[in-house]
Amino acid sequence: MHSDTYDLVVVGAGPAGASAARAAGHNGVQVLLIDARTNPGSPVQCAEYVPNQVRGYVPLVKGAVVQKIDTLLTFINDELASTLAGPGYMLDRRVFDAGLVDAAREAGAEVCSSTKAIAKTEHGLIVSHNCQEPVAVKCRVIIGADGPRSTVGEWMNSRNQNFMVGLQYNLPLSQPQYSTDIYFKPEYHGGYAWLFPKGWHANVGVGVSLSHKERLPRLLDEFITRLVWEDKIRGTRPAAKTSGLIPVGGPIPITQTGNMLLAGDAAGLAHPVTGGGIMNAIVSGQIAGQTAAQAIEQNDLKVLSQYPQRWQEVLGRFLDRGVQQRLKMDRGWTEDRAGFERLIKRTWISFN
Repeated sequence: MHSDTYDLVVVGAGPAGASAARAAGHNGVQVLLIDARTNPGSPVQCAEYVPNQVRGYVPLVKGAVVQKIDTLLTFINDELASTLAGPGYMLDRRVFDAGLVDAAREAGAEVCSSTKAIAKTEHGLIVSHNCQEPVAVKCRVIIGADGPRSTVGEWMNSRNQNFMVGLQYNLPLSQPQYSTDIYFKPEYHGGYAWLFPKGWHANVGVGVSLSHKERLPRLLDEFITRLVWEDKIRGTRPAAKTSGLIPVGGPIPITQTGNMLLAGDAAGLAHPVTGGGIMNAIVSGQIAGQTAAQAIEQNDLKVLSQYPQRWQEVLGRFLDRGVQQRLKMDRGWTEDRAGFERLIKRTWISFN
């Protein structure tokens, strides 16, 4: 760090944090963007799909897009139940996230990786870089964009409570495809399986409610065996493995307290049914960065209280509906195949 005093510290350099830092930096705010990881975006903890609309919000650097996607296929009880137009992109999240961080840096933000937020203080926060002696950093505003188990959210006493957990392998495809494939079966309790293509490879995974996490390795092995039998993939040795928590409880009740804001997964803004969170992270991060910049420019931290309403105006209706669909799904989950099919058709995005 080049200084011990900043206007804004953003904790977490994923899509939400980098977008917040970039937005604030463009408004002339002195920003420090920190991330506990050595390389933001690694390890990859998502299926890496984004809709076309992402181009309207952030730059897509060379190499960030692996391939285009045309459709979303939904399978229920091993039968194709829906084909829906779903134009978008499969990303290389390492390249994509690095591009967002570079954009934040170009906007004037200072970026420090391998830097962990330790504690909040009266005048800022305590951080540790490369596990060295903690140091105090002064700032006026803090944005927490540090994922489902947010440290900033803990300081605010406002954290996610409901999760899916996913396990994903990167496996070779038998041939390229241009659809993202979703599979619903009763044994994927509270979640689903997926095959998302990336050229000659694919992200293949299963997600279930956190209370069923012990089943994941077996469920993923069985899913992969089926894909091999269907000749969709041609190998079972993964090029990469990843797992992670996905918040599915919807927006947490408090996303602003005092001089602190939460964005992205830290605010519970992933879609409660699909678990998709990249676009919502980018959008909420931009709103958080703009709101923080306005509060700092006007020398009035009361402006920060407008942040919840601002993100709700953009994302609220969409996420509120998702919460209701998630509640119906959780309450109605059944082993009865016919009843299960009716449930998914009432709650999954392809049928609404």
